[in-house]
Amino acid sequence: MPVRGRGVLEGIRFAAGVASDPSAVVSLWKVATGGKAVGCLPATPFPELLHAADLLPIALESKEDLSLLSGRFDAWLVGVDPSPFPFPPGGIPRIAFPSVPPGSVEEALDRVEALAEWACGVSGTPASEGGLWKSIRAHAVRRSLLDALDERCARETAFLTPEERRDIVRAGIFLPPEAHSRLLASILGIDHESAAIAAEGERGDPLIVLAKRIVA
Repeated sequence: MPVRGRGVLEGIRFAAGVASDPSAVVSLWKVATGGKAVGCLPATPFPELLHAADLLPIALESKEDLSLLSGRFDAWLVGVDPSPFPFPPGGIPRIAFPSVPPGSVEEALDRVEALAEWACGVSGTPASEGGLWKSIRAHAVRRSLLDALDERCARETAFLTPEERRDIVRAGIFLPPEAHSRLLASILGIDHESAAIAAEGERGDPLIVLAKRIVA
């Protein structure tokens, strides 16, 4: 194992803590921001939309995740197909998002607009155009840093153990994209601001940009 700097080691420890006890960081985020957490079964194709409405989308991977986050969700976004594992009943808001790809941009846009309206109802905060572009950009930055992490691990196979790498990636399920990007940048030893990239051109209606993502 190569010698690793303080930033790398601190990032690994933080990621391990988030991965093993996500409830603590989700609770802290809710208190700090006043935002609400949305349990997603399966993962939403539009985390940017929920994020722009001051929501924290969390894609659950297992029954264990559900148990670890018991009582932390304020709403559910579910698929129309049966869930791979049961989630608790209750009176909190819920929306079913179709898993079958739409056949046209118009149909996709209808779905996106319906989700945006629901998200606003849950959070009380509409996703503005500027907020959507900011969120799209934040998620794009995170994807670029995850790609950089993959490239670093492929180039330096001893840089991280498989368990460390898994925890670092898994931490992103429970962190907002900006926080996960700062974590990734600290581990990679790069400036977080330098990782910022233009998000899909930032031209036109961001809802249409998102809608085109799921067209068959």
